[in-house]
Amino acid sequence: MINILCKDVADKLKLHDLVSFQGDLKKRTASDIEELANSIKELGLVMPFAIWPSEKGNMILDGHGRLAALTSLAMSDATVLEQEFPVIYIKADNEEDARKSLLQITSSYGKITKQGAATFCSSIPEYHAPAINKFVHTKISHRKSSAKLEERPDRVLIHISVPLDKSFEVKDLLKQVPYIEVV
Repeated sequence: MINILCKDVADKLKLHDLVSFQGDLKKRTASDIEELANSIKELGLVMPFAIWPSEKGNMILDGHGRLAALTSLAMSDATVLEQEFPVIYIKADNEEDARKSLLQITSSYGKITKQGAATFCSSIPEYHAPAINKFVHTKISHRKSSAKLEERPDRVLIHISVPLDKSFEVKDLLKQVPYIEVV
């Protein structure tokens, strides 16, 4: 049974009532689906499916990844197939309007930066969102960096070298991260 975290959603549908609509627009690997499935299993379903009701069925405008993840979870927990999931309906007069709505929903109108992600996630350091890990929890490679690590009981000292003309920019950037102390 999946914990549903989106509340006050009037309509619900079972997985078999949902129809994929985006085709090959977005590529997901098996690893992507597994990570999302683990997240849903651990934390619950946060967002409802966005649906365009058409003569062909309840076409998914947003939630293809969730559908794949929930279908994967159903392989080991058949109760997921009987569960109803929250949906919201998107008005579209025809398939062209539905396609435009899907593109508007799935388009990124901004980019997550490493600094932004690190700052946002600083209060939840134990949480490792797979999609954000590449921004926040990257490992330091000694071959690609001139950084030097020094282990201490309660922290790690990192010595880095940067061009002199960039040192103030780097220092100011690092000072913005709450858990970094610049010495």
